[in-house]
Amino acid sequence: MQKIFHTRQFMAGNSPAVRIPVSMAFPKHTKLVVIREGNRLIVEPEENSLESLPALFAALRPQHTAERPEFVEAERSW
Repeated sequence: MQKIFHTRQFMAGNSPAVRIPVSMAFPKHTKLVVIREGNRLIVEPEENSLESLPALFAALRPQHTAERPEFVEAERSW
């Protein structure tokens, strides 16, 4: 089902902007791509590719300590 919302272009600082309703918004921090095709502007999420993989691993690095917890063997009654 296609949603339609009417709006106008306005200026936000020195940049033209368009307000969209919350129901049509992408999740926060979603990188978007704007494509112009004639008189149409298409806004869509940026597609993830393997090029972004090193950046994802770099973001994980601060959480990884490279230390292994000591293994404590529990007594079992078998």
